[in-house]
Amino acid sequence: KPFGAAQSHAEIWQSDRAMQSMGMAWTGARQDAPCYHDTPLLSVGKHVRVQDAVGRWRRAVIECLDEATGKVDVALLKAARGAKTADEEEEDETTVLASVVRPLELFELRPEADLDQMFADDLAGATAVVKDEANVLFKLGDHDAAVKHYGHAIEEFRRFSGVAATSGAQVLVNQGGVLTRGVVQAFDPRTGRADVEVIGPRLGQARVVHGAPWRTLVLVRSDHLQLQIALYMNRARGLMQLSQHKEAAQDLSIAIGLLQRPPGTTSGIDRIFSQVLQLPWNVCGRRRQIDTTRGDPKADIEERHRQLAKAHFLRAKTRLARLRIEFARADVKQAWSFDPVEATARDLRALEEKINVIHKHEQLSNKRLRQEICKLADGAMSNLTTEQLASFGEASSGFRGGQKK
Repeated sequence: KPFGAAQSHAEIWQSDRAMQSMGMAWTGARQDAPCYHDTPLLSVGKHVRVQDAVGRWRRAVIECLDEATGKVDVALLKAARGAKTADEEEEDETTVLASVVRPLELFELRPEADLDQMFADDLAGATAVVKDEANVLFKLGDHDAAVKHYGHAIEEFRRFSGVAATSGAQVLVNQGGVLTRGVVQAFDPRTGRADVEVIGPRLGQARVVHGAPWRTLVLVRSDHLQLQIALYMNRARGLMQLSQHKEAAQDLSIAIGLLQRPPGTTSGIDRIFSQVLQLPWNVCGRRRQIDTTRGDPKADIEERHRQLAKAHFLRAKTRLARLRIEFARADVKQAWSFDPVEATARDLRALEEKINVIHKHEQLSNKRLRQEICKLADGAMSNLTTEQLASFGEASSGFRGGQKK
Protein backbone atom coordinates (compact mmCIF):
# COMPACT_ATOMS: atom_id res chain seq x y z
CA LYS A 1 0.00 0.00 0.00
CA PRO A 2 1.55 3.37 -0.96
CA PHE A 3 2.51 5.77 1.81
CA GLY A 4 -0.30 8.24 1.18
CA ALA A 5 -1.34 11.08 3.44
CA ALA A 6 -4.56 9.31 4.38
CA GLN A 7 -2.73 6.40 5.99
CA SER A 8 -2.38 6.31 9.74
CA HIS A 9 0.82 5.51 11.53
CA ALA A 10 -0.73 2.28 12.77
CA GLU A 11 -1.41 1.15 9.20
CA ILE A 12 2.19 1.80 8.26
CA TRP A 13 4.12 0.61 11.27
CA GLN A 14 2.15 -1.86 13.36
CA SER A 15 2.88 -5.01 11.38
CA ASP A 16 5.09 -7.58 13.04
CA ARG A 17 7.50 -7.40 10.15
CA ALA A 18 7.93 -3.64 10.45
CA MET A 19 8.46 -3.84 14.20
CA GLN A 20 11.03 -6.60 13.82
CA SER A 21 12.85 -4.65 11.11
CA MET A 22 12.91 -1.52 13.25
CA GLY A 23 14.11 -3.45 16.27
CA MET A 24 16.99 -5.01 14.38
CA ALA A 25 17.98 -1.68 12.87
CA TRP A 26 17.91 0.07 16.23
CA THR A 27 19.92 -2.55 18.10
CA GLY A 28 22.20 -2.57 15.15
CA ALA A 29 24.33 -5.44 14.32
CA ARG A 30 22.90 -8.94 14.45
CA GLN A 31 19.78 -10.24 12.77
CA ASP A 32 18.94 -12.21 15.92
CA ALA A 33 19.47 -9.24 18.26
CA PRO A 34 16.51 -8.37 20.51
CA CYS A 35 14.02 -5.77 19.36
CA TYR A 36 13.79 -2.43 21.11
CA HIS A 37 10.73 -3.38 23.15
CA ASP A 38 12.10 -6.83 24.01
CA THR A 39 14.55 -5.32 26.49
CA PRO A 40 13.59 -3.53 29.74
CA LEU A 41 13.10 0.20 29.46
CA LEU A 42 15.72 0.89 32.14
CA SER A 43 18.59 -0.90 30.40
CA VAL A 44 22.14 0.46 30.14
CA GLY A 45 22.78 1.67 26.59
CA LYS A 46 19.09 2.01 25.72
CA HIS A 47 17.90 5.11 23.89
CA VAL A 48 14.99 6.71 25.74
CA ARG A 49 13.25 10.03 26.27
CA VAL A 50 13.68 11.84 29.59
CA GLN A 51 12.59 15.11 31.15
CA ASP A 52 15.51 17.38 32.02
CA ALA A 53 15.88 19.82 34.91
CA VAL A 54 14.02 22.63 33.11
CA GLY A 55 11.08 20.42 32.13
CA ARG A 56 12.01 19.76 28.50
CA TRP A 57 11.75 16.27 27.07
CA ARG A 58 14.95 15.08 25.47
CA ARG A 59 16.33 11.92 23.93
CA ALA A 60 19.07 10.28 25.92
CA VAL A 61 21.14 7.13 26.41
CA ILE A 62 21.03 5.34 29.76
CA GLU A 63 24.48 5.07 31.29
CA CYS A 64 23.83 3.84 34.81
CA LEU A 65 20.87 2.78 36.95
CA ASP A 66 20.70 2.99 40.74
CA GLU A 67 17.77 0.80 41.73
CA ALA A 68 18.10 1.71 45.41
CA THR A 69 17.46 5.43 44.82
CA GLY A 70 15.39 5.09 41.66
CA LYS A 71 17.73 7.42 39.78
CA VAL A 72 19.20 7.04 36.30
CA ASP A 73 22.36 8.59 34.86
CA VAL A 74 21.85 9.49 31.20
CA ALA A 75 23.73 11.20 28.39
CA LEU A 76 21.41 13.69 26.71
CA LEU A 77 21.33 13.81 22.93
CA LYS A 78 20.71 16.80 20.75
CA ALA A 79 19.26 16.46 17.27
CA ALA A 80 21.09 18.41 14.57
CA ARG A 81 18.77 20.88 12.85
CA GLY A 82 17.42 19.38 9.66
CA ALA A 83 20.33 16.92 9.35
CA LYS A 84 18.92 13.78 7.81
CA THR A 85 21.87 11.44 8.29
CA ALA A 86 24.01 13.28 10.82
CA ASP A 87 24.79 11.28 13.93
CA GLU A 88 23.53 12.58 17.22
CA GLU A 89 26.29 13.67 19.56
CA GLU A 90 26.25 13.43 23.33
CA GLU A 91 25.62 16.92 24.65
CA ASP A 92 25.86 16.52 28.41
CA GLU A 93 25.16 14.14 31.25
CA THR A 94 22.57 14.38 33.97
CA THR A 95 20.73 12.31 36.56
CA VAL A 96 16.97 11.88 36.39
CA LEU A 97 14.33 9.94 38.27
CA ALA A 98 13.33 6.64 36.74
CA SER A 99 9.74 7.88 36.72
CA VAL A 100 10.51 10.46 33.99
CA VAL A 101 12.04 7.93 31.58
CA ARG A 102 9.88 7.13 28.56
CA PRO A 103 10.39 4.84 25.56
CA LEU A 104 10.87 6.36 22.13
CA GLU A 105 7.97 6.50 19.72
CA LEU A 106 7.66 3.54 17.38
CA PHE A 107 8.32 5.61 14.26
CA GLU A 108 11.61 6.84 15.74
CA LEU A 109 12.96 3.30 15.47
CA ARG A 110 12.40 3.19 11.71
CA PRO A 111 15.51 2.26 9.68
CA GLU A 112 16.93 5.04 7.53
CA ALA A 113 16.60 2.87 4.43
CA ASP A 114 12.85 2.49 5.03
CA LEU A 115 12.45 6.26 5.29
CA ASP A 116 14.38 6.76 2.05
CA GLN A 117 12.13 4.22 0.34
CA MET A 118 9.02 5.99 1.64
CA PHE A 119 10.13 9.25 0.05
CA ALA A 120 11.13 7.49 -3.17
CA ASP A 121 7.74 5.77 -3.47
CA ASP A 122 5.53 8.75 -2.62
CA LEU A 123 7.22 12.06 -1.84
CA ALA A 124 4.10 13.98 -0.82
CA GLY A 125 2.55 11.08 1.09
CA ALA A 126 5.74 10.31 3.01
CA THR A 127 6.25 13.99 3.74
CA ALA A 128 2.75 14.23 5.21
CA VAL A 129 3.42 11.18 7.38
CA VAL A 130 6.76 12.54 8.64
CA LYS A 131 5.17 15.93 9.36
CA ASP A 132 2.43 14.27 11.41
CA GLU A 133 5.10 12.35 13.33
CA ALA A 134 6.99 15.58 13.96
CA ASN A 135 3.77 17.11 15.29
CA VAL A 136 3.57 14.22 17.78
CA LEU A 137 7.12 14.93 18.96
CA PHE A 138 6.32 18.63 19.26
CA LYS A 139 3.30 17.91 21.43
CA LEU A 140 5.45 15.62 23.59
CA GLY A 141 7.69 18.62 24.24
CA ASP A 142 10.75 17.14 22.52
CA HIS A 143 11.40 20.11 20.28
CA ASP A 144 14.89 18.94 19.32
CA ALA A 145 13.48 15.74 17.88
CA ALA A 146 10.55 17.56 16.25
CA VAL A 147 12.86 20.04 14.50
CA LYS A 148 14.98 17.22 13.15
CA HIS A 149 11.89 15.35 11.94
CA TYR A 150 10.51 18.41 10.14
CA GLY A 151 13.97 18.83 8.64
CA HIS A 152 13.81 15.36 7.07
CA ALA A 153 10.78 16.33 5.01
CA ILE A 154 12.05 19.82 4.20
CA GLU A 155 15.33 18.49 2.84
CA GLU A 156 13.48 15.96 0.68
CA PHE A 157 11.35 18.74 -0.77
CA ARG A 158 14.48 20.81 -1.43
CA ARG A 159 16.53 17.91 -2.77
CA PHE A 160 18.03 18.46 -6.21
CA SER A 161 16.11 16.83 -9.01
CA GLY A 162 16.81 17.01 -12.71
CA VAL A 163 13.09 17.11 -13.34
CA ALA A 164 12.50 19.81 -10.75
CA ALA A 165 15.28 21.95 -12.17
CA THR A 166 13.88 22.09 -15.68
CA SER A 167 12.80 25.34 -17.26
CA GLY A 168 9.58 26.69 -15.84
CA ALA A 169 10.14 25.47 -12.28
CA GLN A 170 9.19 28.08 -9.68
CA VAL A 171 11.77 28.96 -7.03
CA LEU A 172 12.46 31.52 -4.33
CA VAL A 173 15.61 33.54 -4.93
CA ASN A 174 17.25 36.03 -2.56
CA GLN A 175 17.02 39.56 -3.91
CA GLY A 176 18.47 42.19 -1.61
CA GLY A 177 17.69 40.17 1.50
CA VAL A 178 14.12 39.39 0.40
CA LEU A 179 13.01 36.03 -0.99
CA THR A 180 11.35 36.68 -4.34
CA ARG A 181 9.42 34.32 -6.58
CA GLY A 182 11.15 33.47 -9.84
CA VAL A 183 11.06 31.00 -12.71
CA VAL A 184 13.99 28.83 -13.81
CA GLN A 185 14.97 29.64 -17.37
CA ALA A 186 17.96 27.32 -17.66
CA PHE A 187 19.89 24.92 -15.45
CA ASP A 188 23.40 23.48 -15.80
CA PRO A 189 23.62 20.15 -13.93
CA ARG A 190 27.43 20.16 -14.16
CA THR A 191 27.82 23.35 -12.17
CA GLY A 192 24.57 23.16 -10.20
CA ARG A 193 23.67 26.71 -11.24
CA ALA A 194 20.50 28.14 -12.74
CA ASP A 195 19.35 31.24 -14.58
CA VAL A 196 16.24 32.56 -12.85
CA GLU A 197 13.81 35.13 -14.23
CA VAL A 198 12.50 37.40 -11.50
CA ILE A 199 9.38 39.46 -12.07
CA GLY A 200 9.72 43.12 -11.06
CA PRO A 201 7.19 45.21 -9.12
CA ARG A 202 5.57 46.38 -12.33
CA LEU A 203 3.77 44.07 -14.70
CA GLY A 204 6.09 42.97 -17.49
CA GLN A 205 9.21 44.23 -15.73
CA ALA A 206 11.51 41.23 -15.46
CA ARG A 207 15.20 40.51 -15.16
CA VAL A 208 17.30 37.37 -15.12
CA VAL A 209 19.59 36.33 -12.30
CA HIS A 210 22.40 34.41 -13.97
CA GLY A 211 24.29 31.55 -12.36
CA ALA A 212 22.34 31.30 -9.11
CA PRO A 213 23.59 28.27 -7.12
CA TRP A 214 20.79 25.72 -6.89
CA ARG A 215 21.53 25.11 -3.19
CA THR A 216 20.59 28.74 -2.45
CA LEU A 217 17.21 28.46 -4.18
CA VAL A 218 14.02 27.16 -2.59
CA LEU A 219 12.05 25.00 -4.98
CA VAL A 220 8.35 25.94 -4.83
CA ARG A 221 6.28 22.76 -4.72
CA SER A 222 3.20 24.31 -6.29
CA ASP A 223 1.33 21.02 -6.26
CA HIS A 224 1.89 20.62 -2.51
CA LEU A 225 2.32 24.23 -1.46
CA GLN A 226 0.28 24.09 1.74
CA LEU A 227 2.23 21.07 2.95
CA GLN A 228 5.50 22.84 2.19
CA ILE A 229 4.39 25.97 4.05
CA ALA A 230 3.29 23.88 7.04
CA LEU A 231 6.73 22.29 7.32
CA TYR A 232 8.53 25.63 7.52
CA MET A 233 5.98 27.19 9.86
CA ASN A 234 6.01 24.22 12.22
CA ARG A 235 9.79 23.91 12.26
CA ALA A 236 10.02 27.63 13.00
CA ARG A 237 7.79 27.13 16.05
CA GLY A 238 10.07 24.34 17.24
CA LEU A 239 13.18 26.45 16.72
CA MET A 240 11.60 29.29 18.69
CA GLN A 241 11.03 26.89 21.59
CA LEU A 242 14.76 26.10 21.43
CA SER A 243 15.61 29.85 21.39
CA GLN A 244 17.11 29.47 17.91
CA HIS A 245 15.43 32.66 16.78
CA LYS A 246 17.67 33.44 13.82
CA GLU A 247 17.03 30.04 12.27
CA ALA A 248 13.31 30.34 13.02
CA ALA A 249 13.21 33.72 11.25
CA GLN A 250 14.81 32.13 8.18
CA ASP A 251 12.12 29.45 8.04
CA LEU A 252 9.38 32.05 8.48
CA SER A 253 10.86 34.15 5.68
CA ILE A 254 10.61 31.14 3.39
CA ALA A 255 7.01 30.54 4.45
CA ILE A 256 6.20 34.18 3.74
CA GLY A 257 7.89 33.93 0.36
CA LEU A 258 5.83 30.85 -0.48
CA LEU A 259 2.61 32.62 0.55
CA GLN A 260 3.24 36.00 -1.04
CA ARG A 261 1.65 36.86 -4.35
CA PRO A 262 4.48 37.17 -6.89
CA PRO A 263 5.08 40.84 -7.81
CA GLY A 264 4.15 42.00 -11.25
CA THR A 265 1.18 39.64 -11.55
CA THR A 266 -2.51 40.27 -11.76
CA SER A 267 -5.13 39.05 -9.34
CA GLY A 268 -5.26 35.85 -11.38
CA ILE A 269 -2.55 34.50 -9.11
CA ASP A 270 -5.14 34.42 -6.38
CA ARG A 271 -7.08 31.87 -8.43
CA ILE A 272 -3.98 29.69 -8.34
CA PHE A 273 -3.78 30.07 -4.57
CA SER A 274 -7.49 29.25 -4.30
CA GLN A 275 -6.70 25.88 -5.90
CA VAL A 276 -3.55 25.32 -3.86
CA LEU A 277 -5.26 26.15 -0.58
CA GLN A 278 -7.80 23.37 -1.15
CA LEU A 279 -5.09 20.80 -0.38
CA PRO A 280 -5.84 18.69 2.72
CA TRP A 281 -3.22 20.27 5.00
CA ASN A 282 -3.27 23.61 6.73
CA VAL A 283 -0.32 25.41 8.34
CA CYS A 284 -0.93 23.77 11.71
CA GLY A 285 -0.77 20.36 10.08
CA ARG A 286 -4.44 19.57 10.65
CA ARG A 287 -6.56 18.05 7.95
CA ARG A 288 -9.30 20.28 6.67
CA GLN A 289 -12.67 19.43 5.17
CA ILE A 290 -12.74 20.26 1.47
CA ASP A 291 -15.80 21.26 -0.48
CA THR A 292 -15.10 19.71 -3.87
CA THR A 293 -18.36 20.90 -5.36
CA ARG A 294 -17.51 24.56 -5.54
CA GLY A 295 -14.66 26.89 -4.76
CA ASP A 296 -14.72 30.18 -2.92
CA PRO A 297 -11.79 32.31 -4.16
CA LYS A 298 -12.55 35.06 -1.64
CA ALA A 299 -12.38 32.61 1.27
CA ASP A 300 -9.14 31.17 -0.04
CA ILE A 301 -7.56 34.61 -0.33
CA GLU A 302 -8.67 35.35 3.23
CA GLU A 303 -7.02 32.09 4.34
CA ARG A 304 -3.77 33.11 2.65
CA HIS A 305 -3.89 36.51 4.34
CA ARG A 306 -4.56 34.84 7.69
CA GLN A 307 -1.48 32.70 7.28
CA LEU A 308 0.63 35.68 6.21
CA ALA A 309 -0.48 37.66 9.25
CA LYS A 310 0.49 34.77 11.51
CA ALA A 311 3.86 34.28 9.82
CA HIS A 312 4.74 37.98 10.12
CA PHE A 313 3.67 37.95 13.78
CA LEU A 314 5.92 34.97 14.55
CA ARG A 315 8.84 36.51 12.68
CA ALA A 316 8.36 39.73 14.63
CA LYS A 317 8.73 37.71 17.84
CA THR A 318 11.98 36.13 16.62
CA ARG A 319 13.35 39.54 15.67
CA LEU A 320 12.36 41.11 18.98
CA ALA A 321 14.09 38.24 20.79
CA ARG A 322 17.29 39.39 19.05
CA LEU A 323 16.53 43.06 19.85
CA ARG A 324 16.01 43.91 16.18
CA ILE A 325 13.29 46.31 17.21
CA GLU A 326 12.70 48.20 13.98
CA PHE A 327 12.52 45.00 11.96
CA ALA A 328 10.04 43.62 14.49
CA ARG A 329 7.92 46.77 14.12
CA ALA A 330 7.99 46.33 10.33
CA ASP A 331 6.72 42.77 10.62
CA VAL A 332 3.94 43.84 12.99
CA LYS A 333 2.90 46.56 10.55
CA GLN A 334 2.91 44.04 7.71
CA ALA A 335 0.80 41.63 9.76
CA TRP A 336 -1.83 44.35 10.39
CA SER A 337 -2.06 44.95 6.63
CA PHE A 338 -3.59 41.50 6.18
CA ASP A 339 -6.58 42.27 8.41
CA PRO A 340 -5.79 39.52 10.94
CA VAL A 341 -8.42 37.53 12.78
CA GLU A 342 -9.17 38.55 16.36
CA ALA A 343 -6.87 35.96 17.95
CA THR A 344 -3.89 37.16 15.90
CA ALA A 345 -4.90 40.80 16.40
CA ARG A 346 -4.87 40.28 20.16
CA ASP A 347 -1.38 38.75 19.94
CA LEU A 348 -0.21 41.65 17.79
CA ARG A 349 -1.43 44.23 20.28
CA ALA A 350 0.36 42.45 23.10
CA LEU A 351 3.52 42.24 21.00
CA GLU A 352 3.34 45.95 20.16
CA GLU A 353 3.21 46.77 23.87
CA LYS A 354 6.19 44.52 24.50
CA ILE A 355 8.13 46.16 21.67
CA ASN A 356 7.44 49.62 23.15
CA VAL A 357 8.53 48.51 26.63
CA ILE A 358 11.77 46.97 25.34
CA HIS A 359 12.45 50.02 23.19
CA LYS A 360 12.06 52.36 26.15
CA HIS A 361 14.26 50.11 28.24
CA GLU A 362 16.91 50.15 25.51
CA GLN A 363 16.80 53.95 25.31
CA LEU A 364 17.10 54.23 29.10
CA SER A 365 19.98 51.76 29.16
CA ASN A 366 21.78 53.68 26.41
CA LYS A 367 21.26 56.95 28.30
CA ARG A 368 22.68 55.47 31.48
CA LEU A 369 25.61 54.04 29.56
CA ARG A 370 26.40 57.46 28.09
CA GLN A 371 26.22 58.99 31.56
CA GLU A 372 28.60 56.37 32.96
CA ILE A 373 31.03 56.93 30.11
CA CYS A 374 30.95 60.69 30.75
CA LYS A 375 31.59 60.12 34.46
CA LEU A 376 34.54 57.87 33.70
CA ALA A 377 35.92 60.41 31.23
CA ASP A 378 35.50 63.28 33.71
CA GLY A 379 37.20 61.23 36.43
CA ALA A 380 40.11 60.38 34.16
CA MET A 381 40.53 64.00 33.06
CA SER A 382 40.39 65.32 36.64
CA ASN A 383 43.40 63.19 37.60
CA LEU A 384 45.58 64.65 34.84
CA THR A 385 48.19 67.26 35.69
CA THR A 386 48.34 70.65 33.99
CA GLU A 387 51.24 69.49 31.84
CA GLN A 388 49.36 66.36 30.77
CA LEU A 389 46.29 68.39 29.91
CA ALA A 390 48.44 70.78 27.89
CA SER A 391 50.08 67.91 26.08
CA PHE A 392 46.69 66.43 25.37
CA GLY A 393 45.50 69.75 23.95
CA GLU A 394 48.58 70.09 21.77
CA ALA A 395 48.13 66.56 20.45
CA SER A 396 44.50 67.26 19.67
CA SER A 397 45.41 70.50 17.90
CA GLY A 398 48.07 68.71 15.88
CA PHE A 399 45.60 66.04 14.88
CA ARG A 400 43.01 68.60 13.78
CA GLY A 401 45.70 70.47 11.86
CA GLY A 402 46.71 67.26 10.13
CA GLN A 403 43.11 66.64 9.16
CA LYS A 404 42.84 70.09 7.66
CA LYS A 405 45.86 69.44 5.53
